[in-house]
Amino acid sequence: MDKIKFYLIKINEIFSFLSKIKFNKIKDNQNILIYGISRGGTTLLAEALVDILKARLIWEPLFNHREVKFKTVNPYALKSYKQLELGWNPHVASANDVEVNTYFDAYFKLKKRNIRFLRFTDPENFSSSKYTVHKMCFGNFMYAYFQKRYNLKSVILLRHPFAVAASSLNFGNNYDYHKENYAIWRYENSNKSGAFFNDFEDKYKLINSAFTLLVFQAVSQFSYVVNNLDKRNSIILFYEDLVIDKQLCHQQLEEFLNLPIDYEYLEGLLNKQSFSSGKGHTENDPMSQLSKWREVTSEKDIKEGLKIFEAFDFHLYSDGVLPVKSKFEALVK
Repeated sequence: MDKIKFYLIKINEIFSFLSKIKFNKIKDNQNILIYGISRGGTTLLAEALVDILKARLIWEPLFNHREVKFKTVNPYALKSYKQLELGWNPHVASANDVEVNTYFDAYFKLKKRNIRFLRFTDPENFSSSKYTVHKMCFGNFMYAYFQKRYNLKSVILLRHPFAVAASSLNFGNNYDYHKENYAIWRYENSNKSGAFFNDFEDKYKLINSAFTLLVFQAVSQFSYVVNNLDKRNSIILFYEDLVIDKQLCHQQLEEFLNLPIDYEYLEGLLNKQSFSSGKGHTENDPMSQLSKWREVTSEKDIKEGLKIFEAFDFHLYSDGVLPVKSKFEALVK
């Protein structure tokens, strides 16, 4: 019975996609990109923006999905993206790559439509929505390319790398790879990235545990976006502010979107538990929630993690729980 129910849900999803999304015309569209990292709060922020803006949601379009059967007719297939062979951490070295440019020109015009991209979009609002939110935990090394070519509104969501690492290692079996392969993990160049990832070679020696691997990934990706920050149309939000300073986030989002936002409504959305978080994820006391990583992180891990901060000259966080706002203010001046 469970299998029957499962397949009925899938069939209904495919029918809804094909009848209301795949071929429907779009009246208007403004793209808003959310950059961040897994276990960094991007789901919470994306869900809030989609609700406020009644927007479409494109879910992890740069995720390196596995191949599927019957690619030509299967609505879950991502054949054209797979052919780019950008890998798990996509980066484009050349602004003149015709194949990549052609793909993303079509993508941002919403001509690339796939259930995997759009499965969290309300089909009833697909044609009439004015905005599309793109949630990307795998797009940080694409930030400079996207900004230079498309000049899109972008939100960079940062979370303490130690909290990201601790949350990841406590998230079931999803991060077993990191626990078992930290000693051999490397960023891998692709045909499109050129030798970009060679610049990280002298820093891999700082990875000596699953914890430091996850910190390394967060810091290296955050620092890349921050160092290439386009202040004209990008803002940095801190996950910690989503938890303890919602009024500041409200102000930042209103200015960024140039739209009035009901504060109490936004507050309610940010107090919700996102679907990607396990039960008991949130605490009644905000600082207790933000401090949970300290309960499970050894002093040795903290010491080793701080070496990674130094290696990337990343000082928006320290061994404290909250971001270092003085460094942030100097950055955005």
